[in-house]
Amino acid sequence: MTKRPLCLGAAGVLSGILAAAYGWSVFARALLACGVLACGILGGIFADGYRPGDGISPAERKRTAFGAGVFLLMFALGSGRYLKAEESRQAYLGELQDGMYVTVQGQLAGKQVQKNRYVYELTSCMFRTDSSNFLQAEPVSCGGVLIYSDSDDCSIGDILIYHGEITLWKRASNEGAFDAKAYYFARGFDFAMEGPALDRKVCAKRQTAEALWQLGQQIKEVYLKTMGERDAGILATMVVGDREFLDAETKRLYQIGGLSHILAISGLHISVIGMALYRMLKKAGLPFGMAALAAAGVMYGYGGMAGWGVSVRRAVLMFLLFLGAQVIGRSYDTFCALAFAAVALLWKNPCLFWDAGFRFSFVAILGVVWVGQSISYEKKGMGALRGKIFAASAVWFTTLPLVAWYFYEIPVYAVFVNLLMLPMMGVLLGFGAAGGMVGLLSLPLAKGMLFPCRILLFMGKHICALAGMLPGAMWIVGRPQRWQIAVYYAFLGVGTCLLHRQREQREREKEHGRRAEQKNGGHPGVFLAALLLLAVLGVSRSGEAELDMLDVGQGDACYLQTKEGYHLFVDGGSSNVGKVGTYRILPFLKYKGVKKIDCWVVSHTDEDHISGLREILSSGYPVEYLAVAEQMPRDENWEELEALAEDAETKVVWLRRGDIWHFGNATFTALHPGESEDAFGGQSVDKNEESLVLFYQEDDFAGVFTGDIGATQEEEILTWLQKTKTGADVQKIDFYKAAHHGSRYSNSTGFLEALAPEIALVSCSRTNRYGHPSKEAVGHMQQAGSQVYYTMESGRLCVKKTDGQAVCRGYLEEKEQWWQ
Repeated sequence: MTKRPLCLGAAGVLSGILAAAYGWSVFARALLACGVLACGILGGIFADGYRPGDGISPAERKRTAFGAGVFLLMFALGSGRYLKAEESRQAYLGELQDGMYVTVQGQLAGKQVQKNRYVYELTSCMFRTDSSNFLQAEPVSCGGVLIYSDSDDCSIGDILIYHGEITLWKRASNEGAFDAKAYYFARGFDFAMEGPALDRKVCAKRQTAEALWQLGQQIKEVYLKTMGERDAGILATMVVGDREFLDAETKRLYQIGGLSHILAISGLHISVIGMALYRMLKKAGLPFGMAALAAAGVMYGYGGMAGWGVSVRRAVLMFLLFLGAQVIGRSYDTFCALAFAAVALLWKNPCLFWDAGFRFSFVAILGVVWVGQSISYEKKGMGALRGKIFAASAVWFTTLPLVAWYFYEIPVYAVFVNLLMLPMMGVLLGFGAAGGMVGLLSLPLAKGMLFPCRILLFMGKHICALAGMLPGAMWIVGRPQRWQIAVYYAFLGVGTCLLHRQREQREREKEHGRRAEQKNGGHPGVFLAALLLLAVLGVSRSGEAELDMLDVGQGDACYLQTKEGYHLFVDGGSSNVGKVGTYRILPFLKYKGVKKIDCWVVSHTDEDHISGLREILSSGYPVEYLAVAEQMPRDENWEELEALAEDAETKVVWLRRGDIWHFGNATFTALHPGESEDAFGGQSVDKNEESLVLFYQEDDFAGVFTGDIGATQEEEILTWLQKTKTGADVQKIDFYKAAHHGSRYSNSTGFLEALAPEIALVSCSRTNRYGHPSKEAVGHMQQAGSQVYYTMESGRLCVKKTDGQAVCRGYLEEKEQWWQ
């Protein structure tokens, strides 16, 4: 029971922060506090071996009451700390605008190197919105600021004053995309400055932090000179936390193998290096106190060299608590150390709870201690192997919801890859750190010492590649809903408690000289529970028709889900957003849990309609069919796309006017282009004019995809509809994809009035040289009775049919409500 008050205090701080952050009422906060308190008290009682029928002693009641008081006190402190921090933050953020010229003063707390640029992390910052001297008026205190500079002229610890324009963090405009605002706000950085002018600096008297950073850079140079750039980038990331040469392909490979965690300096690195050093010093004859002090100093310096990331701070703090317990002769409790580290980090920055590194770091340790230690196994033979598998599985299962939440897919074979690689991590980190230090004196000697690292990295690369080749290596589950995560952890908690009780029962039987029935803990229920947990995350989403127009800048990308679960896509490219398929389209599909596209329609082969599709096909993401117009001009872009489709085993379907393609109850009807000998294979024909135009209909949900056709083609479509007497079907539609991004030469009055769309969607960039959308086109849409929505203003646009009415929601408006 000695650890209960500290753990309840950490739970209280976290609960208070959550209650304050989401603006719950006083009643709801009190209800949350009582619920968490009850769970904590009951968990503590049962963890101490309580069985139904046992009485609770007066001493136990006192400890329970004390724990309740600690929880409620820390709940109030956590709530107040968050409210105070956010009130101060929101007061000055309201004064800032993107591109505003400001003067900023702060202390240089850290550096990074990114693509030949230096990123300075300023903390304890103050700013003014004019160029006046700080001494002439009171500046406004703010959070951290990131400075992007082409040169490294300052030392960590210096007080710096910069003049320049600020860049506010942008929110993600599509589901699944990187949200810079959420990421940097959680880490305490309010804005950035690109290449500002350095007004003055006050040099720091202590140069220890700068010396440690320079040492890390020198070790990185040793790796570059003695290894290939790829291996050097991986080893520098693991040992000194420098990601300058860590390429995206390597990160993806380690993600597939479930080894992404070893690329972030965490408890594994600190324990391997710190414990090895501590034991070595004790064996050398140093007293406990001297060995602990020396190890603490070295690991504190290592944390400074590694940049003091969230996981580094947590790991170093827990290691220092371990050394302190060793020195004073007290037992070390991981739960207490973890709770203390959580309170310390959250008190400094309450928003840190929303940081992915914070969540992964703490939940992984909980998996090791809470779940892993609840599983009993024999110490030798097959029992030991089974125990290692269960221990690795414990971390995997505990962090699984976080992996799904942030990456939308799960590496299925991660447990087995970790079983092969983690035992070698000590050797890899030990030789890596030693080789880096030796390389400062002798590169030939360092090259020999780093040779085992090259072998291990080679093995790791091929093990991850082999795991990626196995069937179902990455299971796309989409972002789970909060109820799924809650149910998942509830099942995991109940299962862990049962395993813990089972283990205690066996230990009591052994103490009384009786034979335990199951020595290994290889209970079939463990595997059934594992399948149940995975099933919770794999629950499919509701089947309702939905159209999503993604924000891809100046381009087109529309995702369509039918009621029966078919996944269709129309176009996918951009002329002003780089790697739009990799960073916007593919993350969106994974976020939605879409495992493959049944049909991808290409209206025409301009870059702003296919650049992302090329990346999708190259990535290996499955696309079953590619639909194009039979009269589409065959140009170089098409030849490249056709070759990619052939390599990806994607079948090409040619559509002509009047063709109808069925997807269950949903249909695609080709409205354009018509037959034209000049268009077939012609290079001189305007591709926009030959865009494939489709009419989609499923029950009472209908819409038109127009590509980039002009007013002439719109008139041709109307004439054809009247001749074939099918025009009555293509009217009063729910949604209309504005032709040619809202061009003045498209979206004619007659065409729009004939279709009478309830909602018009315009995909364009806020800054484009074409003047899209034009006032004339928008006026025509409004004149036809349409509600007009723009990706440049609302981000991703989602259209659904609700109670017989088409409703459109913008992603940025939804995010704004969350921020408020």
